[in-house]
Amino acid sequence: MLVSGGAVRFAAAAGLPTGNLNLRLDGYEVITPEGSAPARVSIDAIGQVIADTAGNFSGAETVSAVDPAAPAQAVCNGSVRGTITPRSGAFGSGNGDFSISLTFTPASASTYCIPATTAMQCNRTLLHRLLADDPNAGEYHCIVTAMSAGAGAATIDGASMDGHLDSVRGSNAPTE
Repeated sequence: MLVSGGAVRFAAAAGLPTGNLNLRLDGYEVITPEGSAPARVSIDAIGQVIADTAGNFSGAETVSAVDPAAPAQAVCNGSVRGTITPRSGAFGSGNGDFSISLTFTPASASTYCIPATTAMQCNRTLLHRLLADDPNAGEYHCIVTAMSAGAGAATIDGASMDGHLDSVRGSNAPTE
């Protein structure tokens, strides 16, 4: 069932956020480049994805990585794709959380620009309780539960990150 919500349309019955969504990650990773010592790298990523009613999404992400000990920095542009797994219970029930899995593929790999798969556990905040059944309302607050490097010369040995996923409103929002 599609319900009109201003410029954004969403599928209330599916129970998943859909349409254009902002994606943000911030925190740190412990990266070990091949032949080097581990480095604690500060990460700030921002992107925009489009999610469908089945929980699949894809889009673009820009990752800024800073190693203050080196000092070194990198800005990585790339693509992101993944899935949003539906909540296991009703909002506010104590088990109304969502899981997100996303894979980042940098346009070009380097020491701090590495392909990575991230798993997150998320819950949602709302401005008004009447919006509890609208999965596009509010913001999803996430914590990274696992992260691994894709094929390449580096490993991710640990991470501590927060994530955010929220709806895009305005003229660039999808109409279907």
